[in-house]
Amino acid sequence: MRRLVHAGERFVSLTHNIAAALLAVSAILVFLQVVSRFGGGHSLAWTEILARGTVIWMVFMAACAGFRLNAMIPLEFIRDVVPAPIKSLVLWTVFVLTLVFLFVMSWYGIQMAMRVANQKIAMLGVSMAWFYSAIPVGCICALPGVLLGHFRPVADERLPE
Repeated sequence: MRRLVHAGERFVSLTHNIAAALLAVSAILVFLQVVSRFGGGHSLAWTEILARGTVIWMVFMAACAGFRLNAMIPLEFIRDVVPAPIKSLVLWTVFVLTLVFLFVMSWYGIQMAMRVANQKIAMLGVSMAWFYSAIPVGCICALPGVLLGHFRPVADERLPE
């Protein structure tokens, strides 16, 4: 069990690092867009589209770490507001509903990616499925974060009130 938890934590770290790298790539692409538009007199249209795709992938990759750290705003709100006797029931309900939501999103994300597989992204010439596939990949990658966040929560380090 310890190895499984360790592998899950490493996977969460990996997805977090991928999200950070995608954020950096997106920032560089936006910077190139601004420099080419205002410095060179013409814009590199492909940078805007590619930056949009990297931001989409970044959001779905960061979801794993967000779930792992219980950093989702509604979850924090529920944890703080619900009375202690029913907190466990509410957290289990949220856990199960989150898993159902991720599986539904994965299913429909796969369907959407397959539906647009023959469409090309303007300026890039690649299949639009590359952008849409962020949905199922991100949802599946979020599963270890959800499981670890529920069964092995990170110690709450907020200051006492």
